[in-house]
Amino acid sequence: MEFVEIELTQGNINNNHLYLSSVVEFFPPDSIGGSNDSSLAPRILEVHSGITSPVRTDIVGDKKIFRRRAWVGEFFEVHNLAAGGRVVIEKTGTDRYHVYPKRT
Repeated sequence: MEFVEIELTQGNINNNHLYLSSVVEFFPPDSIGGSNDSSLAPRILEVHSGITSPVRTDIVGDKKIFRRRAWVGEFFEVHNLAAGGRVVIEKTGTDRYHVYPKRT
């Protein structure tokens, strides 16, 4: 089982995204796209969070966040996450990831 952890910042909470810069090497290099929708990566990831249907997305190269992020705000709210909390990203298959809060 492969996984990484990231610590949430207030910026994550305010803007409904997950900073992936500290763990970007965990993802396939060809899943990192350009800065806008017209420059999607050639490889798309399937992200499961347990609160919505799986999201198909790449990573925005200049920001190092998941491009599709509408689900992130609800994820934070459902799990009562705040700055300083930690999130686990687990690889569960080829191009498939599960995101969930780390519990102490």
